[in-house]
Amino acid sequence: MLKKGVRLAFCGWLLAVCMCSMCWSAAPAAEPKACIASDTSQTRSVIDMAGRKVVVPRKVFRIATVGPGPVLNSYLFALGEGKKIANGLPYFAQTKRWWVQTMLAPHLANQPVLQGPSREVNMEVLLKLNPDVVITMGPWNARAFENAGIPVVFLEWRNASDIKANMRILGCVLDRMSRSNEYLHYFDTTINRVRRVWNVIPGKSRPKVLYFDPDTLTTPLAIADWWIEEAGGRSVTAGISRSENIRYSHEQVLLWNPDIMIVPAQERINAVYRDKRLSKTRAVLNKRIYAIPMGAHTWGHRTVEQPLTVLWAAKIFYPDRFKQVSMEDEVRTFYQRFFEYDLSDKDIRRILTGVAE
Repeated sequence: MLKKGVRLAFCGWLLAVCMCSMCWSAAPAAEPKACIASDTSQTRSVIDMAGRKVVVPRKVFRIATVGPGPVLNSYLFALGEGKKIANGLPYFAQTKRWWVQTMLAPHLANQPVLQGPSREVNMEVLLKLNPDVVITMGPWNARAFENAGIPVVFLEWRNASDIKANMRILGCVLDRMSRSNEYLHYFDTTINRVRRVWNVIPGKSRPKVLYFDPDTLTTPLAIADWWIEEAGGRSVTAGISRSENIRYSHEQVLLWNPDIMIVPAQERINAVYRDKRLSKTRAVLNKRIYAIPMGAHTWGHRTVEQPLTVLWAAKIFYPDRFKQVSMEDEVRTFYQRFFEYDLSDKDIRRILTGVAE
């Protein structure tokens, strides 16, 4: 039986789920944010990605990450604040595939789980966690938590520029602006470093690339188009309007006829080679099928490891031009610098191959 306060909060949450899509869907596109003047000596304020002024404690000790938990956690890892995550990984991430999350923050393995199989949020558990702030990418969640009296910072990741705005916002919330700026400098420097190499290559000479799941014939999220093109490739799915996954047919893949295919896991490579319908594509004929690495998150999805994704992809697309780049060294340095973790050689192999064990 829920206590009265929890029942009221839960009712507020249900009402919010019904109302918030109207209130939040019209949120303006966010510009890069910075801290604004503190309200008191005990608080600080920030404008989040929904354009809301959010007041949070000046000292944040407990953070709940709700929605795409591993994505949000990776931001906190990069800011050196992973130890403050109060909840465990969501249900969908309770597998060996997400081993890096618990390697970087071992306490996550014993923390309460907020999100079940359908990714719904257990408000009773959240209220018991008593976080200083909730970080989420779900507008429905944000309004519900506000109604429960919890400070909520809403982040968004519609395009590559959002990663910078998100990092600035969290740098403000956690008083880690110097680390945030260090990461953003690394991000820009790495992207420009890669771009300088392939920028001299004519557009039609750049490889056509498909990032997809061969089992479902889908490409997840528009971010894939960004990292493929930042690495000097031509994403065959670029220009297709979408907010989430897109689905297509084998016939469409044949029409695209990509030079390179990238799949989400090692076992999917064999799935491509076994599929006779794809046997005539250039990628299959030239044996250019690769599995995306997997660190704090899948590198092909939304992750603060995105600069590493671009480097890795550029080395795949142009092995001769990037032969001096050691991905092992790049990964080791990134994890030391931002995640404050010294990887073993085995750890690095597991990340770059995307193999959990």
